[in-house]
Parts: sequence; structure tokens; C-alpha cells
Amino acid sequence: MSTIHPYLRYAKALIFLENDISEIKEITAEYLISEIEDGLQTFRVQPKSSFVEKDNVLFRFVKEEKGNTDNGVFLAPNIISPFRQEGKAWNNALKLLSNLSHNSLDSTEDITMSAASIAGEYLSFSANNASKRTAKGTLIDVSLGTIATLTSKKPCLQYRIDKKGKPEMFNVCLIPDLEIEELKDFISLFKRMLISKSDNDLMVGNVIKEEKGKGNSKKVSYFPKRPLLYRGNFPNPPRSSALGAVSLLGAIGEFAKEAIYSEQAKRVLESLKRAEIYMIKYGNAKVFSFNHHIIDLAKESKLKIIIDSLYYSKLYNQDKRTSTNTEYQKYDLFTSRFLQLFNHSAFKDFLAFRAEYPAVVTQLFTIYFTKMEKIDLEIVKSARILGKWLNKVAYFAAKNEVKEGTPNYWEDLRKAKAKVLVELESSTFSAKSGDALLAQVITRGGRLSRMDAPEGAALFMEKTASGELPIDASKNLLIAFSRLMNKSEKSEMKNAGVEIETEEEEDLSEE
Repeated sequence: MSTIHPYLRYAKALIFLENDISEIKEITAEYLISEIEDGLQTFRVQPKSSFVEKDNVLFRFVKEEKGNTDNGVFLAPNIISPFRQEGKAWNNALKLLSNLSHNSLDSTEDITMSAASIAGEYLSFSANNASKRTAKGTLIDVSLGTIATLTSKKPCLQYRIDKKGKPEMFNVCLIPDLEIEELKDFISLFKRMLISKSDNDLMVGNVIKEEKGKGNSKKVSYFPKRPLLYRGNFPNPPRSSALGAVSLLGAIGEFAKEAIYSEQAKRVLESLKRAEIYMIKYGNAKVFSFNHHIIDLAKESKLKIIIDSLYYSKLYNQDKRTSTNTEYQKYDLFTSRFLQLFNHSAFKDFLAFRAEYPAVVTQLFTIYFTKMEKIDLEIVKSARILGKWLNKVAYFAAKNEVKEGTPNYWEDLRKAKAKVLVELESSTFSAKSGDALLAQVITRGGRLSRMDAPEGAALFMEKTASGELPIDASKNLLIAFSRLMNKSEKSEMKNAGVEIETEEEEDLSEE
């Protein structure tokens, strides 16, 4: 792998791609100026038309130094700069444009944070003292850092963390650590994604109406909210910023459905199996990689629907998801970690959040248990059947408890069902042996439903009772699959006209 930092290498690959060159010596000042100017053209977004008395409004990129949030002039998510300090990035770009017009590309320049968001300062030690010195590089290096900081031709989003009830937001970008040719392929595909049929949807933002006063003194104001672009500048962006990185994989996987892009999309995804991904914000970078089984799900165009379904999971001890509910934000973080690492430790942390998942998640669990835990597929399928039965048991037990027709029937039913599932999970966790697990859980399930365990669960029960399947594996299988919403419940809710918060487009549950 090249020694140049991935942040600068991304800009280098972009210059090579846009100008059809392949050597650093072929880079000219004009190429660099053009790309910096292009970045300034996407410095902010603002409404294309009046938003007064509108429910939503279409935004556009603009070359504007100053923002005005009340009027919907926002710093674009591709500008990797702290809010209220973006003027430094703007001034750096203008200064650099002047330098490129007058100085040699080999001249030495300071690499400041406004030029490259990961530059910073370093300590220089001598025999007598230690002093701070600003990093230096060639004019080309400074230009590449600036291009990477500004360009909209990179995956990016606005990341949100709630601390003590107050949201903290910052722009981040996702940069894969690939060699130049693979990086050019990645950028080429991403540019196609930027101009896809979903692009206009990304530029639509809601408008908030506020009323103050009464009667003749009543004042009505309208405030545009940031467009969907801030969730991610790629098709099908996530609803939670914590899922941003894995959602980018899902978006690329959706492109694999398109015949014209399929080969390139699959090639790019394959290259990511060998790559680390840098999530870069101003002054900091986190490095991670994706498990190749998750990338394979993306290549099969199945990852996006799984991510959406996991987002719409219902935590047992929480009401509906809201933007300020920190428990759901924590859940999203651990969901993202599980999907990235896809190992035993990450799965246990994910499972610690007691939640009910849409049935689509079945395939994710099946792949995890067979590929990562090395459990035979037929045993996993058998465990799925028993888990499905337990979920139905909890549903029917809740229906017996909650009177139909009550004002909050479906919400009360959900809470009652969650209570039963927690009870069954507690019995599962407390079991000391395979025999005890089956006796405690199946006996309790039978009493609640007055039904026998399904015949298809026999293989799982046999392997658990004999000890051939480790007790911890049996517990994890049963808990994971019992949390998947059953089809009969979903069907009843639809028939009753209850809105189900999920974007399932197809059934991948293999039921």
C-alpha cells in the first residue's frame, strides 16, 4: 500500500480520474484549481425557491462563504470543518487558488487543519527543548488535502451524537484505503451514484411552521430543515448516522441490481474486503473494516433491507423511537458495530439490547450462526422454528391478557408481548444445562399457549439436550430467533390498518 495518507490519496485518485492521467508528474496547477473551485461550488446548500407556506422545499448547492440557518443556508455535509469555523476552510481555499496561480507545485507550504482536516500539529524535539511546529508539504500535497476536505465527490454525512440531551453534530466522510486504480474505480462508481435517480430526493428538506401570539398579533414563521442529503450523500441514506458506513455498502449493493452498474459495483465491493475504511471528521479519524460476509450480503443486494429492518426494531423497554431517545442511539451504535465486525463479541453486545426485529433479519442471523459460529445449517433452521414458536407464544399470551378494542390496544399488546418475551429470555439465560434450558423454556411456552413445541424443532432440541451444541450457542440461537416478529402478528396488524414501521420490500426470512 502506498505511504501517502488515504485522505490525500483519495484526492489524487480523483484528479487522475477526472483528467485521465496516471502519474503525479502529470498533475498541473489547472487540474488542482479546477477541483478546488468545484469544491467551493458545493460549500453550502440553500433552498432553490421560497419555502413560505410550503411543507418541503428543494435545495441546491451554492458557492457561499456565509451561512444563515433561519433561511436554510447550511454548510454542506461534504465540507469537513467544524461549524462556525468553516470560514478558515474557505479562506484557505482562496489563498491556495492564488498560490497555485503564482507558485511552483514543488514549493513548500504549511499543511494546516483548514487545508487537510487530519493534519494537525506535531512535536519536534531537540536536545534542549520541545517546540510545536506546523506540518509542511509541497503545494501539491496541500492542494490534495484541500480537495479532499471540500469535494462533494466523496461519501459523507452529518453525524449526530446526543450528550446529556443536547445534540452534537459534525460532518464526516468515509474514505477507503485502496490503491490508486481501485480507488479510481470506487470514485467512478460513487459519481454515478451521485447522479442516480435518487439524487433529487436527497435535496428535499422539510419546512417547519411556527406560530407565536394570538389573534391579530399572531406571527407565523417558516424554517427549512436540512435536506435528506445530510443523512448521507448516496442513495438510500440511513435514518441513523451510526449506520452511515454500513449503509454505504448497502447503497453500493443496490447498484449491483442495475445491469449497467452491476459488474462495477460488485468489483468495488470485492475490493473493500481487503480495505480499511477511514471515517474522518475534523481533527480525528476512526479506522475499521467490514467482515467479508457482510460485503457478500451487499453484493447480493440484500444488505440495505436488513439495515432498514434493524433500524425499525422495537426495544422492549422503550416507547417509539424519537430523535432524542438515547437508548435507540446506543442500539444503533452496537448494531453498526455488529454489522461491521460480525464477530462473537459484537454479537453479544448487540444481543444485550432486548428488541423485537422484523422477520427479514432472519437471513442475517442464519449467516452469522453458520459462518461465524460454525453451526450446521439444519440445526440453525431447527432453532429458528422453535424461536418462531416462542414468539407466537408470547403474542397469543399477550392477546389473552389485553382486551381487544381498548383505546391503546396495539401498544398495550406490544408491551404485554415484550413482557412475556423478557420472561422467556430470562428462563433461557438462567439455564445451567441443555436439559434445563429445554425444560424451562418449552414447559413455560406450553403452559402459556397450551400448544406443543413444533416438530421441526426436534433437531435443535436433540443437539441441545445431548450437549453436542454448546449451551451458550443454544441460548443465543433461541434468543435471537425468538425476537423475530411472526407473520401472523404482522398480518393481523396490517388487516387492522395498523402502521408498521418497516421498509421491508421482500421477504428474505426463508420461512
